[in-house]
Amino acid sequence: MSASLVVEDLGIRFGGLVALDAVSMRVAPGSIHAVIGPNGAGKTTLLNLVTGLYRPTTGRVALGEETITGLPPHRIAARGVARTFQNTELFAELSARENVLVGLHRHLRYGIAAATLRLPGYRRAEREAARRAERLLALVGLREQAETAAGDLALGQQRRLELARALATRPRLLMLDEPAAGLRASEADELIGVLRRLRDELGLTLVLIDHVMRVVMGVSERITVLNHGRKLAEGTPEEVRRNPAVVAAYLGGAPHDA
Repeated sequence: MSASLVVEDLGIRFGGLVALDAVSMRVAPGSIHAVIGPNGAGKTTLLNLVTGLYRPTTGRVALGEETITGLPPHRIAARGVARTFQNTELFAELSARENVLVGLHRHLRYGIAAATLRLPGYRRAEREAARRAERLLALVGLREQAETAAGDLALGQQRRLELARALATRPRLLMLDEPAAGLRASEADELIGVLRRLRDELGLTLVLIDHVMRVVMGVSERITVLNHGRKLAEGTPEEVRRNPAVVAAYLGGAPHDA
């Protein structure tokens, strides 16, 4: 089941540097919401605050009806928040299936004794994990690459494998940090299709950070624009595309060229 995300007046300082300043946004459950802005605008900082890697100086974060501000990352993850990172963090020597099974580990219900003795409960849990890994790989279009080492996959496939591993934690909210970075146009189009399936088939809420406008404009329902740590604009893709302040700060040209 998807969850809403509420960010209210969120801010953080690093010494004398204000990295994020009173940013607010609301992400509807089951929606795809993008956050864009120039380099250094505060986009990844926002993700780090929501997922607990940073503790905010000011403001509040809520997942559904529950305030999660300042909780450690593992407790936020347990409440249904998962994320990917700008650089893929895969186990290169492990197969695609094994990488997904790593993400499924915390859901396996057996103890050390059951694993050591290979009791029926252990075998059932392992079979179910294998089936779920296969389903997740199929969902992101990697069924045929299940036995391929992650390090041997193309970049676009590695990005989708990281998605599958994040999905293994059974999130309600999935936060993606530049999943389209470095992808060719055809790979970006494949990613758009995968993100839509995650929303439509799994009912996830997605928050997407990216510089690839082909993906942002192609998949998002609403967009929040950051600049110098502050919210510059928010609206539908078409509203953002036509916003003169956004064009001047980020897209770099007249609105009809954006």
